[in-house]
Amino acid sequence: MKSRLDVIRTFYDPHPGFGGAMIPIPTLVRKVAERLDGKSMTLREAVAKIQKVTKGKIRIRENWISLELEESDTRRHMFRVIRFKYVS
Repeated sequence: MKSRLDVIRTFYDPHPGFGGAMIPIPTLVRKVAERLDGKSMTLREAVAKIQKVTKGKIRIRENWISLELEESDTRRHMFRVIRFKYVS
């Protein structure tokens, strides 16, 4: 049985780079998300591409990938980097 990380997904709706966050999503992460938009690959591959450009913590949520940045012991920022769906 395949790990959920090794199932092909289609990626869409990358972070727009602005919004209500106190800080903007890192530019390199946003650019990777834009390049993933419309592409199909495994979650493992997509996470590796994002992780390559950030020291933040990448997490897989129900149908999206998040980035968590720790600014201090008490302040963290979380971004929805990109959404994904199963390839049918």
